[in-house]
Amino acid sequence: MKPQDFTLTRRSFLAGAVAAGVALVVPLRLPAAWARQSEAAGLSQAYIRIDTNGQVTFLLPTSEMGQGSHTGQAQILAEELGADWSSIVVGMPTQPTSDYRIPFIGQMRSVGSFGIRFWHDPLRRAAAQAREMLTQAAAERLGVAPAALHAENGFIVHSGSGRRIPFGELVKDAMALPVPEEPTLRPDGERTLTGHAIPRLDASAKVTGRAVYSVDVEREGMLYGAARLAPVFSADVESFDEGSVAGMPGVVAVVRVPRGAVVVAESWWQARQAADALDITFTRTLADTLSTDEINERFREGLDRPDVPVSTLRGDAEATLASEGRVVEAEYSVPLLAHACMEPINCTAEATEERTELWIGTQGQDVVRMTLENALQLPAEQLFINTTYLGGGFGRKTHGEIALQAVLASRAVGGRPTKVLWTRENDVQQGQYRQTMMCRFRAALDEAGNITGMRIRVAGPQMGLEYGIDPEQRAQETGNLANFDPFSLGGLSDMHYVIPNFVVEHAVVDLPIPLCPWRSIAHSFNGFFFESFMDECAAAAGRDPLEFRRSHCAGQERMLAVLDRVAEMSRWSEPAPEGIARGLAVVESYGSYVAQVVEARVDDEGIDVQRVHAAIDCGRAINPAQVEAQLQGAVIDALGMALRQKVTIRDGRAEQSNFHDYPLLRIGEAPSVAVSIVEIGSPLGGVGEPGIPPLAPALANALFATTRQRIRYLPLTDHIRSRSIA
Repeated sequence: MKPQDFTLTRRSFLAGAVAAGVALVVPLRLPAAWARQSEAAGLSQAYIRIDTNGQVTFLLPTSEMGQGSHTGQAQILAEELGADWSSIVVGMPTQPTSDYRIPFIGQMRSVGSFGIRFWHDPLRRAAAQAREMLTQAAAERLGVAPAALHAENGFIVHSGSGRRIPFGELVKDAMALPVPEEPTLRPDGERTLTGHAIPRLDASAKVTGRAVYSVDVEREGMLYGAARLAPVFSADVESFDEGSVAGMPGVVAVVRVPRGAVVVAESWWQARQAADALDITFTRTLADTLSTDEINERFREGLDRPDVPVSTLRGDAEATLASEGRVVEAEYSVPLLAHACMEPINCTAEATEERTELWIGTQGQDVVRMTLENALQLPAEQLFINTTYLGGGFGRKTHGEIALQAVLASRAVGGRPTKVLWTRENDVQQGQYRQTMMCRFRAALDEAGNITGMRIRVAGPQMGLEYGIDPEQRAQETGNLANFDPFSLGGLSDMHYVIPNFVVEHAVVDLPIPLCPWRSIAHSFNGFFFESFMDECAAAAGRDPLEFRRSHCAGQERMLAVLDRVAEMSRWSEPAPEGIARGLAVVESYGSYVAQVVEARVDDEGIDVQRVHAAIDCGRAINPAQVEAQLQGAVIDALGMALRQKVTIRDGRAEQSNFHDYPLLRIGEAPSVAVSIVEIGSPLGGVGEPGIPPLAPALANALFATTRQRIRYLPLTDHIRSRSIA
């Protein structure tokens, strides 16, 4: 595999093919159901190109954030096409257009664990079309029937004689053929790449240091920018004195940007020193006294409101709760979270009034475009985005504020390339956050201990509004009622347990804090809420947590399959090792089902998570090694969140600033993670996010099993200290 080439564009490919007539270009087309939802109906969403030298290139708008999407996509393509694995190059477009937008998102954006599951079918179809065109060209040249030929390792091979023609030699003839409308896909028995643990295509570049992240970008004559931003999120600049840093070494300019200023200098350290020294005053706001305690008071007021609208309703939960004898109640909450991507937020821009080019690790190319269009009226045709590798995305890098800062900084110095790089303090204190939420449950149990009715009330922001989601429209699409926001209620309204009388309400509490999707979005907290409460109900019924869940999964084949597999992996039916407690959770998210069992010990030294068993049904595992890696990474990410991570607000600003008070999981704390992939013929699901939601509740449930202390508020070490690793 060749590493990605970030300069490829659809326009240059097609122009080259037309001008020179030397490449077979096959567009990817969306299924009809998706195309009808899209402004791109009937247009190419991406394409495959085969050159006369045999090189195969495909252009897809999926950012590589470390999740392995490009490798999985290349596996799908190479297998269906019959290409030489080593000849494939992955490219990304430099201009977000309707050709590259996922219809139900409406943007070129890498989110929602869609990298494989969205592109799988269109990519297979286009590869099959190209293969049939090459096969037909070879059949005409050899004077044989196409059925006597097959594609293998970059050649069309005649089965009878063994004669072989390389793809490149057939390109010109294939270009004259019509594109078959309904190509025949390879049967499963001929699929030799997907379903196998193929080494990642970017591994060599990353190991040798050749991989280009946005922080690595170097341009001739480049300057550097450091940001000084308002500590209170809703504040802006009142004034600043450019002269206060004019005499400092290397300083070239001070640029006003939204909510702050960027100092541009010859080196980033010079820019950082000057930014810290800049005499700047920020506006006063109504949020200057905001605190976490006040936010929690607002949430509790929301939980107590008498008039909260219903978002999801099945049966008659209120009547059931009033009539049944045994009732279980609990209240949960989670804090704000930062994303803490290992690569700091940064962007390099070369920007004039006529042309703007960016080098940025972004998940949201269209968000960057819209940010610049709205702020600067920058025409889309003048914007070129080079998407580099991302040192972590997790939803944080869907935003475009860093691109705007870099463009403004570059324009201020006559279009010279300027890299604006945030400090970790910028990111933790002035960035974007996973929302804080609070949730109250009330459930009725019958004489057998089964849940007959449940009422859930959530208090917190309606974050989907910030992303153009109309709650009423989404409610109609999903069968929910008005006030349904998947960014707030995902994992609650669409939970899969069989509970006949069920109601979900959302008391919307707006906050003057910038919010951003965090890996698995609402499922990251609703998984904790719901699966913790299921354990409470099992305990109230005096039943085993696994048996209790299974009894509420009638007809839920996928949920039962992962529950059974994780029970087998963890030997749930046998006593746990001495001193070890087990906890269980299962959550469906992004089209995949994940069940986890956490094995933990609590002693005088604190919490010690020793092992996590994880079973996933994501449909066909395109690259099992990558599925395993994503589950392991998700467990590590979620464990750090569950144990210690939180952002608290005092005087309108974030109290945490860096890894000393927003700690990530350390190597010595990482548990053993065993992963099992359950394949029962399910549709393709996502992989990058579904491993997050079950971890926190499974761990909390394990802690309850050993301490009998029910922890309902994260992080866990606010209640039980974690083991010291200093």
